[in-house]
Amino acid sequence: MRKLRYVLLAVLAYAIFLLATAPVRVVLPALTQGLPPGVSVTDVHGTIWGGRMELVLNTATGTEALSRVRFSFIAGALIRGRVGYALRLVGPVQGHMRTAFAAQVREFSDVALNAPAGLLASLIPAAQDFGPSGQLALRARTLVWGPHPAGQGTLTWSRAALVSAPVNPLGTYGARFVLAAPGMTYRIRTLSGALVVRGHGRYRIADRVLSFAGDVRGHGLRLGGLIQNIGVPDGAGGRRVDFRMTL
Repeated sequence: MRKLRYVLLAVLAYAIFLLATAPVRVVLPALTQGLPPGVSVTDVHGTIWGGRMELVLNTATGTEALSRVRFSFIAGALIRGRVGYALRLVGPVQGHMRTAFAAQVREFSDVALNAPAGLLASLIPAAQDFGPSGQLALRARTLVWGPHPAGQGTLTWSRAALVSAPVNPLGTYGARFVLAAPGMTYRIRTLSGALVVRGHGRYRIADRVLSFAGDVRGHGLRLGGLIQNIGVPDGAGGRRVDFRMTL
């Protein structure tokens, strides 16, 4: 009996050792699941309890550094049957958030991320012709991604600019979005600036179709040419915009 006890203690000690030193690659696929196309992970160091990695954007001309990410294990997530990590990002994409995952469900909380709007042209082919610039800020308390998406947040585009605009920046714009099956609904409004945009839209997860319907107006003669190339006249000096695109 005493020998058996020693054997069990030895096995338990070894199991604890393996757990304490388990490399991060054990959870890396789940931790990085859902990254946009073209974004990959390099220079990974650490264990399942914490470490660091680099996010890079792969383009036709090479790779572009996006963020240096530090991650640390959140034990409290285990109470809900999930594996959780706190992430802190430094670089062009910067900020912090918490993520927890289990099976097909992924939860993001305490989300505060900032990124240059120019990244949209690299991540979304449809945005390349517009040449966006400025700064994006994503804020959300809790977002759940999975079979039953849920949550809400805001996306702000400050010092917004387009390569074809006669004058930049055009202004600052805010979008409030709500996640709920079968996708996401959102509303956009102008916070400040000469180009006034107001409307609402939807993004369907299954077919990745983004739609928008709203009004666009410009204050100032220099914006006249830009406005005339958008939508159709609404009869009140502005333009009515209604489009659908696949992202």
